[in-house]
Amino acid sequence: MITVANRFQIADEYADAFVERFQDSMGNVEAQPGFVKFELLTPVKGDAYVAMTYWESREDFEAWTDTQDFHDAHSGDAPEGMFTGHPELEIHEVAFEQQPE
Repeated sequence: MITVANRFQIADEYADAFVERFQDSMGNVEAQPGFVKFELLTPVKGDAYVAMTYWESREDFEAWTDTQDFHDAHSGDAPEGMFTGHPELEIHEVAFEQQPE
């Protein structure tokens, strides 16, 4: 399994609008082969918002990025001033997982 983290720096006055953009434009990701789950993390300490997707494999994630659904979800212009920096993409392999018994 992999995680894909996209870190965003968002101006304070656009915090609610940024969250709404994700709620309104997921682009049918939940129907994609290999998709596990999505989380949008909002900052408690620090200033980065993090969009996290979990995938069965990197190939599944890359296949998603080639779909029309992906392009539709990532189209549309953000209001000027929403982003205070360039998004940073990170991809990690899950080495192990722990859950309560």
